[in-house]
Amino acid sequence: MESKFVKARCTRHGFYYALEVKRFGSEWKVVNMTNLTAEEGALLATQVDQRAFKTNENLLPCPVCGTRTVGGCMCALRKCRCRRGMEYNFDCIYCKNFEIDRSLPSAGARAGGTLKLAQGQEVPIVGADSRPLSDIRVGVGWDPVRIGRSMDVDSSVVVLSRRTGAKDLVYFGNRLHPSGCVVHHGDNLTGEDSGQGDDENIDVDLSKVPSDRDAVVFVINVYDAFDRHQNLSRVKNLYIKLYDPSGGTLMEYMVNDSKQFGSNTAIVLGAALRTEGGWTFRAIGRGLVVETVQELAGECKNYL
Repeated sequence: MESKFVKARCTRHGFYYALEVKRFGSEWKVVNMTNLTAEEGALLATQVDQRAFKTNENLLPCPVCGTRTVGGCMCALRKCRCRRGMEYNFDCIYCKNFEIDRSLPSAGARAGGTLKLAQGQEVPIVGADSRPLSDIRVGVGWDPVRIGRSMDVDSSVVVLSRRTGAKDLVYFGNRLHPSGCVVHHGDNLTGEDSGQGDDENIDVDLSKVPSDRDAVVFVINVYDAFDRHQNLSRVKNLYIKLYDPSGGTLMEYMVNDSKQFGSNTAIVLGAALRTEGGWTFRAIGRGLVVETVQELAGECKNYL
């Protein structure tokens, strides 16, 4: 049975909660509850558009009035036991100070369950239920400005150390990192099918990134750009998306109109960065002029 999540908040104390909901007939009902930190609450969005939520039979109703509606208990506040010790308390779910939070995440706007990033924003790589993720799929897409023009845009990944500059390149000519942390699924030569999905996909296992590397950088470049006299002003709708392989798009960064890049032949789209608190993703969107993908890999450290 499909699960989604609803963000809730105690207006009295400011605590955030994730309510797991499942569909029963035409109605979504709450089946579980998890406490969130303020940082996690800022990133989670309510994924179901429903006016009110009731709890399923696996949860007890309000012990005083018997209601099952979230935030719908009209008992005196003194009869509702507030959460103690930062642990969730199912009694709280019915308190009238407990409400569904329909605000968008502070890191950017969400469309459905997808976090929309702007250039320069950096957010934790977590699932819809705020659990840290190590396995992610990365999709990169673009469209040619004019269909039928011969132009090859390639996506690549640079696994590097921000401290030493040591790096490994994964691209169409070398599609597997020695550690297994990055697997490139091949080259789209035209970009003409991007309306049906991503042009190129890359699987990343962050748990396998070598200890002497702390950044996984996602880039694109125009193949043989100098000899063909081509640049990125001839493509449009550039984006990078991160997916949870178990279901759903986590985040998306749409690069601004590629005409802004003028004579640029490559773009550093974004990077997964190892931090003390776990892995984060930063939307970068910086253009540069390089002749080869190897030269592009050598420049990545300067954009982190």
